[in-house]
Amino acid sequence: MKATEQLAQAGIRFPEIMIPAPGVNLQRWAVIACDQFTSDENYWNSVTRIVGDAPSALHIILPEIYLSGHSPQQEEKRIRGTMQQYLDEGVLMPIADSAVYVRRTLRNGTIRRGLVVALDLDAYDYHPGTDAIVRASEETIPDRLPPRAAIRRDAPLESPHVLVLYDDPEDQLIGAAEADRPRLKRLYQTSLMEDGGSIEGYQIPINSSTTEGIAAAITRIARESKAASDFVFATGDGNHSLAAAKTVWEERKASGASKNDPFRYCLVELVNVYDQGLPFHPIHRVVAAQPELVAEWLAECNGASGQSVTLVGPADRQTLTIRDDCGLAVAVVDQAIAELGVAVDYVHGEDEAIAAAEKIGGCAVLLPEFPRDQLYPVVSTRGALPRKAFSLGEARDKRYYLECRRLAVSPSSGSEEDSESSRSR
Repeated sequence: MKATEQLAQAGIRFPEIMIPAPGVNLQRWAVIACDQFTSDENYWNSVTRIVGDAPSALHIILPEIYLSGHSPQQEEKRIRGTMQQYLDEGVLMPIADSAVYVRRTLRNGTIRRGLVVALDLDAYDYHPGTDAIVRASEETIPDRLPPRAAIRRDAPLESPHVLVLYDDPEDQLIGAAEADRPRLKRLYQTSLMEDGGSIEGYQIPINSSTTEGIAAAITRIARESKAASDFVFATGDGNHSLAAAKTVWEERKASGASKNDPFRYCLVELVNVYDQGLPFHPIHRVVAAQPELVAEWLAECNGASGQSVTLVGPADRQTLTIRDDCGLAVAVVDQAIAELGVAVDYVHGEDEAIAAAEKIGGCAVLLPEFPRDQLYPVVSTRGALPRKAFSLGEARDKRYYLECRRLAVSPSSGSEEDSESSRSR
C-alpha cells in the first residue's frame, strides 16, 4: 500500500503548506495561540508593539481577549483581507505536498517534537458517543464555536494552533522523522517572542523515504490504538478551533462541496502524548465559597485512597481523597461546584489559584495532575473529559502560529482539488 493511502486511512494528508517567504521577520511573524493570556491585556499590547506593521500572524488571527471589544464583522473582513494581501504580495511561499517536522525548544530547554499535517475532518467528531477515529479529549462548548467558524468561512488561509495527540510510547512516528533529520531540508529557524523559546521546522515531502517510515508508523499506531481504545487521535490544544473547522466543513458539504474541497481538512500538529516537552498540568478551580462548604459537597466521595484534592481558603487548608469508584477527581469537583451553584474560575498554577481565591475571599480547589497514560483509556471509557481537565504545558509554551495552508486559491494558481487529481493520474 502506498504511503498516501496509509496516511489517508488514518485521516492524514501531506498538503501544500505555506511559510513566510525569505525576508519576512519570523520572530515578528510567529505569535502565540489566540486563546492564551485571555485576561492579560499587557501581554497582547506587548505583542502588538513588537509586531507593529510588519507581516505577522497577529494580523490574521483575533486574540480572544478582544472578542468582546471589537465588531465581529469588521474583524472578519479585516482578517480575510490581510490573508488575501499576504497571498497577493508573496508574503507566504508554498511548500508542495509535505509535512513539517517541528522541533520546539521550550523556555526550560526541553524539546517538544511534532508533525504538521492536514487532518481529514470527516475522520473527526467532537460529539459524545462518536465512533470517529479522531475525538475530542475534553468537553466541547457549543457557544465557543461561532466566532471561530465565522472567521474561517470564506477565509483564504488557515494557520494552526491545534495540537492533536497520538498514543506512541515507543516513539515510532517522530522517531522516524528525527532519524532522518540530518537529510531533511530545514525550512525555518527562529527564536519566539515574549519568552517563547525557539522553533525550527524541516520539510518532509510526500514522496520521500521518511514519509514511508512515518506512514508505516502511523499504520501501526492506528492499529494498536483502535484495538486498545477504539480511536486513534485525541485533540489536545485547540479543540474548539478544530470543532469550528468541522462545523464549516459540514456546512459546505451539505451545500454540495467536492470531497477534495480544501475546507475538508484542517492543519494541525501531531504530538505524541508521551513527548517529554508536553507536560500535563492540572487546571485548578477557584470558587466564591468557603472550604468547609465545598468539603461538605465532596464528603460522600472522601475516602482512604484515591486522588487528592486540596481546598485552600483565607484561614483554612484541608486535603480530601476522592475515591476511585467516584470517578475522576476533576469530574467530581466540577459536579460539586455545579450543585453549589457558585461562580467558578479556572486558574493555572497553585500559587496563582490561591492568590485568586484570597482576592475574592473564596476557596482554591487544587486538583491533582492528570496521568497522561490514562488519557486514552479514560476517553475511550467515559468519552470526553470535563472542560479544562488539564493543560498541556504553560501558556508561553503553547503553539505559535507559523505555517499556513490555502483554503481558497485564485483560478490562475489552480486548486487543491486540481492538485489532487493530477497526483492520482
